[in-house]
Amino acid sequence: MIPPENMPPNFQDTVDSYYTNLYRFALSLSRSSDDAWDLTQETFLIWAKKYKSIRSIEATKSWLYTTLYREYIKNSKRKSKFSDIETAAPQIDESYTEDHDRTNEARNVMAELMKLKDVYRRVLSLYYLESYSYKEIAKILGVPMGTVMSRLARGKDMLRANMLKAMSSEERKVVDFKQHKERSKYGY
Repeated sequence: MIPPENMPPNFQDTVDSYYTNLYRFALSLSRSSDDAWDLTQETFLIWAKKYKSIRSIEATKSWLYTTLYREYIKNSKRKSKFSDIETAAPQIDESYTEDHDRTNEARNVMAELMKLKDVYRRVLSLYYLESYSYKEIAKILGVPMGTVMSRLARGKDMLRANMLKAMSSEERKVVDFKQHKERSKYGY
């Protein structure tokens, strides 16, 4: 526990500003609400200890996401050393989906997102759920910007394909490519 006199002066404001989005990112990485909660708490604990080393207040958001991601990687390596990882169906925090978007479609998208490989899920989560730029994602994940762009494109294609597979024929309202191609040669 950090003594109150050593806490950052804007600790509660920072937690209030970033907690929900950090938790959402942690959930997309860990696929478990308990692990996401632990990762988020650990990130804020590390920030409280090291906040003086951050060069500016504007850099706090990026620092928090980078730290959370590094903690996730560290915890994943530790878990893989000490236990066999079961390949179970992804866990989705129902309270999260009910609180933030109660539609069936949103639950389906999140479920399909959780099924994607980690490399694609991370990039899609940071880009679409957290609104980071390519450059910021590259910095957080420690990969080149071109890698971020290609993973984002591939991830979107995979997510779209998985969503179409999961839909019933009645739910699909996709224009058949063949019909679209025939129309286009007449200019409309």
